[in-house]
Amino acid sequence: MSASEGAMTRRHPAGNPRIAAHLAVPIILALVAVGVASAELPPGVTRVSAADAERTGLAIHLRRQPIRGATLVQVEAATTGMSLLAVSADGTQVALADHLGEASGSLTLAKTNGEQLRIAMPGLLAASFASDGTWLALIDGRGALWRVDAVSGWSGLLAEGPFIGSPVVEADGSLLLLAVPSVQAPYQSRLIRLAPATGAAARLSDEDLIYGAFPLDGGDLAIVAHRMDGNTVRRISGSRDKLLVDLGLGAVNVAVAGNGRIAYERNGEGVYLVDTPPLGARRVAAGSRPCFSPNGSSILLRRGDQALALDLDGSVLAVADEPAGFAGAAGCLP
Repeated sequence: MSASEGAMTRRHPAGNPRIAAHLAVPIILALVAVGVASAELPPGVTRVSAADAERTGLAIHLRRQPIRGATLVQVEAATTGMSLLAVSADGTQVALADHLGEASGSLTLAKTNGEQLRIAMPGLLAASFASDGTWLALIDGRGALWRVDAVSGWSGLLAEGPFIGSPVVEADGSLLLLAVPSVQAPYQSRLIRLAPATGAAARLSDEDLIYGAFPLDGGDLAIVAHRMDGNTVRRISGSRDKLLVDLGLGAVNVAVAGNGRIAYERNGEGVYLVDTPPLGARRVAAGSRPCFSPNGSSILLRRGDQALALDLDGSVLAVADEPAGFAGAAGCLP
């Protein structure tokens, strides 16, 4: 989960944010069915065959490319302006938004076979696939959390939130979320774990302004937390909270790989990499918004209108002119 620090800090009041002692986060759970009994599609859902998409000029092609043991998925769409929200772990489907924001929009699930599922939603902000690709968690324009079935297109409200950033779907189906006072004014963002089956929600850190959470190999979590003197990366193991590295002022859009590597952008200087926290950082390349591949062996970043996949030494492995993301890189897209 990487809540865009640019999006969040743009909504902060000028100067350092003042953090209140407590924030009540209303989480209103709805009853959620596990599927659709009827063979008919739910209201607001349209299935488009590959042939129909080609005939009407709305085809979406997914091009998969192996990169250092991971899979880079590039989205070639006839319709311009679509935003990539998520890539499934196997790289066979992607979630796309016709536009981002509070206004009602269309979520498109596109597959490698050319088939599309178009789902009307009350706004679109972020989404993440479950590990098996059968469903995805989606945050709408109001910050509410939905479960969307990737086969039928059925959608059900899980929690009113509001939340921000990309949700992370854990192996057991629970969700890591950033709870905020409002989408428009996220001056606080607290990390919670929500169990949809029971409705139980637990706060995982005492930090009041968290920009992202990343699962680590072995089951721990890394969080990116804002402090008055800059951003820090901390490791959460059960009830224990340990500082991994203090990145200081100017470090934004931080990403953490499962193996503990840390990448971030610094004040327009480019992307930096911390190979072994708390050792120092090294500059990797010009660019912004770094994201790791799931195995941590390469980085995807933005440079102008392109997405570049880089080796850890900064050498270019692939260049994408279209929206692109690593398969299974939960909560992080450049």
